[in-house]
Amino acid sequence: MEGARATGKLPRVRSKRRRRLRSHRLLAGAILILLVLVSAGTAVGYIALKPRADKLQAAITADLQAGQRELEVGKNALKQASTKRDASLVTEAVAQFVAAKGKFLAASQLADNSRLLHDLELLPGAGSLAQSRHAAVDGIAEMGVALSDAGQDLSAFDSQFIKPTDAGQGGRNILTVVDEAQPTLVKVRSDLQRAQNGALQVDLAVVPADQKATFLRARDGIESGLAGLGELDRLVPVLHEVLGGNGTRTYLVEQVNPSELRAGGGFIGTYSLIRAENGMLSVIRSGDAYDLVNPRPQPGQAGFIPLPDPYREKAPNLSWSFVDSNIYPDFESNAKTAETFVKPRIGYGLDGVISIDYYTVSKMLDLTGPVTVDGFGTVTGRNFISQLFPGDITADAYHKRIVSSMAGQLIKRVAALQVDQWPAVITALSNLAAHRHLQVYFDNPSAEGEISRVGWSGSINLAGTQDYMMEIESNYYGNKANYFLKRHYTVVLTRSGGTLHHKVLVELINNEPLGEEARVTYIADTRLYVPASASATTDNLPAVLIPNPTAPAGTRTLDGWLVVPCCAGRSEAIFEYDTPWPLHELGPETIYWQKQPGIFNDMLEVVWNAGTSTRFTASGDLAQDLVISLSSNGLTLSSGVPAQAAIPNLNLGDAARPKESEDSFAWA
Repeated sequence: MEGARATGKLPRVRSKRRRRLRSHRLLAGAILILLVLVSAGTAVGYIALKPRADKLQAAITADLQAGQRELEVGKNALKQASTKRDASLVTEAVAQFVAAKGKFLAASQLADNSRLLHDLELLPGAGSLAQSRHAAVDGIAEMGVALSDAGQDLSAFDSQFIKPTDAGQGGRNILTVVDEAQPTLVKVRSDLQRAQNGALQVDLAVVPADQKATFLRARDGIESGLAGLGELDRLVPVLHEVLGGNGTRTYLVEQVNPSELRAGGGFIGTYSLIRAENGMLSVIRSGDAYDLVNPRPQPGQAGFIPLPDPYREKAPNLSWSFVDSNIYPDFESNAKTAETFVKPRIGYGLDGVISIDYYTVSKMLDLTGPVTVDGFGTVTGRNFISQLFPGDITADAYHKRIVSSMAGQLIKRVAALQVDQWPAVITALSNLAAHRHLQVYFDNPSAEGEISRVGWSGSINLAGTQDYMMEIESNYYGNKANYFLKRHYTVVLTRSGGTLHHKVLVELINNEPLGEEARVTYIADTRLYVPASASATTDNLPAVLIPNPTAPAGTRTLDGWLVVPCCAGRSEAIFEYDTPWPLHELGPETIYWQKQPGIFNDMLEVVWNAGTSTRFTASGDLAQDLVISLSSNGLTLSSGVPAQAAIPNLNLGDAARPKESEDSFAWA
């Protein structure tokens, strides 16, 4: 201070604010330098770490690939075990699934326990990429582990089907097997849900392009497996109800003859009564359908019921009965009518009706093997119809006894098949239902609802479309002319503003030779069911005098008599009508064409006049229901609602596997 005063100047005092600014600048500079140094160090460090990262990646990829290979081998072994009914292959499959699980666990542990990967995940910039790859590996490994567990559990499930059953259904049947398998199926569901959760952890964006399809296939397979379990959830209660798990059930089996065509598929010539009890089926009795009709009341006698359809024009003194009960276009109405006629005759209740034709019997012979029948020789699925028809033409009573007894015998043989053969049986029956050779009705509402859902019920317009048609013929001339008939359908569709005009032509050629049977002319009550909204309806047929039954809800009927002489005689039914064209233009307009039971795969052609100069054509056959799709750009024909009952396939899917030659999950 003394010196200061001597010079006459005060000492300089530093401002605290300026010191703070300077210190902030220094700090900022230091941080900037530090960041530059860290960034440079990161790049150098990453370059130094990359060989080690590549080595880690290769090891993880190798484990994932090995797990996938073991899983595939196990799946194939399990499939072969079911096909060959070889329990040793189930053991082999289990060993492969155990090995696969070990490899998937090893891949996950390599990633989770790697200090190197942990360090890579901390690197700025590259860390997030490494983290997403790590999550993908863990997700895929979790999928693989869960699918391996599902494979082991499904092996236990398949073992239930492979176990031999005693002859004659003794002890084990499809109900006992399904019940035994329930705890296993609970495990399988849990396994697949775990696999699904693993798939949800995988960010598809980080999956290499050449692996995305494999991953998506695996994910879809898991969803398919869970959907299959959902199908089983619906199927099992129905199986219990239908096969007598909830108490004894009794069913009427109608054996219809499509050669003598009726609305419901054919004249009811023979029948069987079947009892279902705790999964086992037995035949109570079989016989000529007239056994449930005669003595038939005459006019004026108690119990006489006039025929309620145009058949009365041909047979006014005939009382309506079981053999003529299938007059409706839907099977539920036919089945309920049959029950009302049969129950008083047999003296006990019925729980449902099953209608089969000779194509169903032929398929049952394929499933069970040939039978030897006195008077017929060895009967197989291949020769059954040709063996049957001569007796059918001559109305041989012995022929009817053989048919009814053989049908009952076949039902018992089908019921006695090994449990592992039931999936094939159900698939075969489902195909027959799709082609209208098999129709089923159950009194139990839950069972009937499920049978309708899977397409076995013969209900009207299963697709629920606004535009719909079904052509029905009932041959009321007492002959087998339908066996010789050829049909050709032509449908011409023309749009005019808000209206769609339909012209339906049904051409029939009767190739029955003169003298083949006493009557060779085809005389049919012919109906076309169309939407209730149809207008401007016309047809070229002589009118029926006694009306057909009331059309099902949502439909109306065009009808008349169609006569086709023998010896290559031709006739044609022509129906025309209009339906509203939808106001929207968002997609194709569809028409559901339902096939009549009892007709075959007759050819058809559809012509679509979409505008003044736009015309499309398509051709196919009516082997099953058909969907006609119309748009301004074209015309397509596709199969209608399929019959889809089956023992569900519990798919394991495919684990998303890296290709051998690719670095699939690079860490940065």
